[in-house]
Amino acid sequence: MTEEGLILIDKPPGHTSHEVTVFVKRILKAKRAGHAGTLDPEVSGVLPVAFNRSTKLIGYIAGKRKRYVGIIKFKDKNISDEKVKGLFSEFTGELTQTPPKMSAVRKIPRKRTVYFLKFLERKDNLVLFDAEVDAGTYIRTLCSDIGKKCGGARMEELRRISVGNISEKETVTLQDLIDAMWLYENGKKERLLKLIKKPEDYIDAKKIIVHNKAVENLKSGAQLMAPGIKDVEDVEKDEVVKLYSETGEFIGMGKALFGKDEMLKIRKGQVVKIERMHLR
Repeated sequence: MTEEGLILIDKPPGHTSHEVTVFVKRILKAKRAGHAGTLDPEVSGVLPVAFNRSTKLIGYIAGKRKRYVGIIKFKDKNISDEKVKGLFSEFTGELTQTPPKMSAVRKIPRKRTVYFLKFLERKDNLVLFDAEVDAGTYIRTLCSDIGKKCGGARMEELRRISVGNISEKETVTLQDLIDAMWLYENGKKERLLKLIKKPEDYIDAKKIIVHNKAVENLKSGAQLMAPGIKDVEDVEKDEVVKLYSETGEFIGMGKALFGKDEMLKIRKGQVVKIERMHLR
């Protein structure tokens, strides 16, 4: 089995994200594991879990946007569809949220964007919705805040259907992983190897191609200097980037110190600050 990688888990309700990550670690007999984007215990859906060396890349996989489908329960059983749609429109765009008491982060107001909040269907006072939001947006808080405008509402059910560019269609259950591991240990390796993804494929960042001669210097702890650049995608200053060798090997992650045009003009000096070396 590969020594590292990413498993895209369909988290079941009833378990914390940490518990699911521990399950994955034990199933794969990995030394360590970590997940991207914590889900509440009763929330199901996409939970990326990286193991062994790939665990250090998990922070780059979390994605800037997340998408959910859920059910909001209104206290007013006679609330009209038009009223609900109006409230959803009111809570679309940039909002200020304070994390709920159960959250582990500091309870300070923060700006978050709701890109869309769509009315799908309803039954009595239960409304099914589809929402895409910034990472760090609390859907439970969003439902509660909507309720303050109409006499009360709460989140009844929730499922995360995407994290960044990772869709629920790509996820597997814990049972799928257990079955694949059993087959692997009994000589049928293909199923498990198919489930293990390369974490860099799910990092939403532009690429910088590095001359092969500069790769060894980076592996020795050097920073990326101007002569080491072979090609650059349309990056901007201070943007997080993925680094690859000429032969297509993933090197690691860095932060661009210049935009593309200026970076290609520079003849000497550091152009990228290395944040995480992955290639050994």
